[in-house]
Amino acid sequence: MIVVTSLLLTAPLAYGAPAGAASQSDPHIFKVVDRNGNLVGYTVTENMVAREINNVWVTFYVHPAVGIFDSGAIYLYYLTPECTGASYITHYSTFSEGTRVGSRLYYPKDQRQLTPKSLRVASPSGEDGLCYAASAIAGVYGLATTVDVDSFGLELPFRAQQ
Repeated sequence: MIVVTSLLLTAPLAYGAPAGAASQSDPHIFKVVDRNGNLVGYTVTENMVAREINNVWVTFYVHPAVGIFDSGAIYLYYLTPECTGASYITHYSTFSEGTRVGSRLYYPKDQRQLTPKSLRVASPSGEDGLCYAASAIAGVYGLATTVDVDSFGLELPFRAQQ
């Protein structure tokens, strides 16, 4: 028991940093790059990366051979009953969750508690779907912001690199 306890207490010291602390030299920090070494993002999970876009840290799903995952659609929420005015998307985590729809990556620019009154589906064609009444349940949303995925200038395949 004493051996196990002493190993647990000294393990963080073997890496030269407190347990849980990350640094640039941490052997567990990976970045995902494209064929030319351009940054796609920093790994969050095996298929999700985080990338800073317009001063907002955004996460999105990637696949090495396919690129940034295209969900095909996203719900846009509105504070008016007729889907007019600013559009919002859900914001569930510390990072802004990015959702690719066609050539656009949608992400919440900020976060606030709102009660949307209507919603519609945005599709890759750029045409918004019909307007529907929302459930009137409060949630956390952010102002819907987009960036053109092609503006990243990425070329397949993607790969992880330390």
